[in-house]
Amino acid sequence: MVTLKERNKQNKNLSIKRMNKTLKIYIIIVNYRTEDLIGDAVKSFDEESVDTHIVILDNGSTEESYTALRGVVGDEIEIIRNEKNLGYSAGANYIVKHIQKTYGDMEYFFFFNPDAVATKNMLGLLYKALSKNQKAAAISPLIYDMGGEVFYNGMEIDLDRCFLDNFTKNIPSPDVLREVDSFHGCAVLIDAKKFFEVGMFDEDLFIYYDEPFLSMEFKAKGYVSLFEPKSIAHHHGSYSTGADSPFKNHLMARNHIMFFKKYGTSKKFLCPYLRPMRQILHYLKRFNFKSVQAILVGIIDTVRGKVGAP
Repeated sequence: MVTLKERNKQNKNLSIKRMNKTLKIYIIIVNYRTEDLIGDAVKSFDEESVDTHIVILDNGSTEESYTALRGVVGDEIEIIRNEKNLGYSAGANYIVKHIQKTYGDMEYFFFFNPDAVATKNMLGLLYKALSKNQKAAAISPLIYDMGGEVFYNGMEIDLDRCFLDNFTKNIPSPDVLREVDSFHGCAVLIDAKKFFEVGMFDEDLFIYYDEPFLSMEFKAKGYVSLFEPKSIAHHHGSYSTGADSPFKNHLMARNHIMFFKKYGTSKKFLCPYLRPMRQILHYLKRFNFKSVQAILVGIIDTVRGKVGAP
């Protein structure tokens, strides 16, 4: 049983930790029609070692969406409105540039999905690991879906086989901080200087595959991405676009092909197209012709050189 003296000592130590918060990390949330979940994301941050400032971009903002968003997050959270839906890539870049212009130089910022939830000291653990590695440009936590299954434990990219997966199998030491092929955009702490150095997110993507594109640019400059399994987040997944929507299938197919045509090492011409082709067969068997059409449009986009918003 904890005595009153011990409890007072614990409270004193906690107060000292909170008084010593000298590092401010900007938390960036790109919102698009997720007003019913974003409140949980904002309220989930509980940090003892770092100070935070949350900035939300209301993408495709209307009076109705803004009023709903303000009602959920309260008056103390900064909300930037944009009438046009910039997508994730351009929206994220827009907010980072806004923070730099408004508040001056920053060391780190943290991208967080509006349909995700943080756990206690998640950011502090990420900062501790990232700040100790001069080569590191980005770091993501272990991410579970809302059912408790692992959603991300270090992205695996095989450039020769045109393969990419959020889940890494056969990890020798799964509970140890390690380098990974790519961070995950759902929850990632990024070194601001390195982010600007490589040119920020590729705005041609609109949404999806932002992470591997940026991770490859980090690698080209000699930087690495990290995964910290002691830091944990939870994620609904594709809430604003739909987990299996034609919209998502269209952009996933297009951006997958764009990624492996740019960075892939396979000499086989069809390699970047294999995953979208397998998906077409998958949806044909299920008579989901809208998704089949969406993937075909994504493939055609890469031939025509169409990028950006669909």
